[in-house]
Order: sequence, then structure tokens, then C-alpha cells
Amino acid sequence: MCHEIFGFVMIGGTMNNYLTNHLRSSYNPACEQYHNFKIYSNKSGWSDFFIGPNLVYSHRTTPYTPPFFPEKLHTHTYYEICIFLSGKITYVVSSNEVFPLRGGILCIPPGISHTARLIEKSEYDRFVFYFDTKAFEFLGPGSLPAFLCKADADYLTVNSEFRGQYYYLLEQLDYMTTHLDGDISLQCFSCILQLLLLIDSHAQPGRECFSKLPPKVLQIKTYIDQNFQTLSSTAEIADHFFYSREYISRTFKQYFNTNLSEYIMGKKIEAAKQALNSGQSVTQAFNASGYRSMSAFINAFRTVTSMQPSAYRKQLKG
Repeated sequence: MCHEIFGFVMIGGTMNNYLTNHLRSSYNPACEQYHNFKIYSNKSGWSDFFIGPNLVYSHRTTPYTPPFFPEKLHTHTYYEICIFLSGKITYVVSSNEVFPLRGGILCIPPGISHTARLIEKSEYDRFVFYFDTKAFEFLGPGSLPAFLCKADADYLTVNSEFRGQYYYLLEQLDYMTTHLDGDISLQCFSCILQLLLLIDSHAQPGRECFSKLPPKVLQIKTYIDQNFQTLSSTAEIADHFFYSREYISRTFKQYFNTNLSEYIMGKKIEAAKQALNSGQSVTQAFNASGYRSMSAFINAFRTVTSMQPSAYRKQLKG
């Protein structure tokens, strides 16, 4: 167990924001509910299981082709664990590309940029867990499993002698969520706790699956991360590196599934959201974003979050 979350402050209602955002864009309207266990059907073909308000689990098996792969480079304010099973997939996380093996565990703390990258047409099969620290508060302070208490993303593999038990627990989760008997929330939560304990005790870093991203790709991303408030176009970035706009756009999207203008907008709005999350006004959030006009800021905020800044701020206040 660990006693520090590396300066990340978990804003109240974090997973509620996850639900609100997905109800707008990803979920079908109907919800099945069994006591404190809720099931939302995603339009992409899988179900998300809400085990109480602070923990989401799903097993996702989705066929994809490269032109229609929906994931883009993103960050979020909660933790993510992705257990890879199959697919022609790599993960771009921070400054690395991860080439996962079956059963590999990608652990992503809040605030770390990441995306899956589809290499070729395939069926992508994975278990996904989203949660914030509130899910474990009943265990007392510092109850987050130690393998999650890191400032950057990590990739782990379970030791061979414990893999049978590891896959059994994953199969049990699948069984429980298709046979809704008894207190399903308690059953699933118990199984997830056992899974986390097994990973904490019997998994080790799989650094051999890491590869550093090409220097030119990292230089472009770092430049944007450090200067997004003053940037307004792809041409400015291309001029800085003496590349053509076409080349720099193609290179960036190849690794991050995101075009440059989308990424700049996302960085600006993320800065605005952080200002609002800390209790600042809409005007202060506008200043933090770097936009030059309030109308452009509001339009961009609505594009990214599906709501106006004032509505987002009101939602934070409950």
C-alpha cells in the first residue's frame, strides 16, 4: 500500500463526470440497475459496469480497421488499468510506445497522456478498469495498491506460476457480470480486490515491451505541451521545425491518432478545466486556455466537453 498519490488531487465527483460525459456521447439511454450495480450499454458494442460510484469495469472485444479506429491521445483525472488480451495494437504512453503481450497490464495514473494505436485490421480484446481513490477509502489512508503509486505509466506482467489464478479471476468477473445473482456489486468488488492484490504481489515490470518514441515525434509533442497557450495553427509548429505542414501533421497523427489542431485545442481546454476544477472563474479559465477571444474559447470548450464552461463549473459545485 502507498501513502502518497504524487500530488494528484482527486476532485469530488470524478467518476460522476465520466458517467455524465459518456451519457452525452457514448451510452445508449437505458440503464440496468441492481442495487448499487449499474450497467450502461456503449454504442461501440460493449457494456460498462459501474460497481458503486467510483469504479467502472468492462470487457471489450471490438473489431477495428485503421481508418475507423476511434481512440485519440487523451488524459483523464482518474486511474486506468488496461489488461491486453489480443489485437494488432500498441500503446503510446507519455514518451514511449508499448508492445503488449497477452495478459500484459498497462497502468495509467491521472494526467498521463496515452492512446491505443491500431497497427492493422484486427479484433481488439481487453479488460478495462477506471477508478479514483475513493473506491478504496473504506480501507483507510494510503490504501491504493503500491503498483499504482507511480508518477508515470507502467506495464506489468504476472509471474508465470500465478497466471492461472490471474486468468481465473478475469474469467470470474466475466461470469459474475453475465449471471447477476445476489449482491453483484460486492461479488465483483471482492474479485477486483483479489485481482489487484495478485498484481501487487506477483507482477513485475515488462520494460522489454517499451520502446522510446522517435525523437522528432517527441520534439513536436514537447513543443506543443510547452507552448500550447500561444499556438493557434499547425503552420506555426511547422515553421518552428522547418517542416511542411503536411509532413508534421502526418507524422503526429501516425503516432497519436490525433491531428495537431485537435491536440492544441485539447491542451487549451484541459488547462481551462484544471482552472475550473480548482474553483476559478470562467474568465480565469479562459485566460488559462490561451484563447484570444471568449467566443472561440466557449465554442472550443463545447466541442471538447459537450457543455459550456459555465455549465461545467456549475456541475462541479453539484
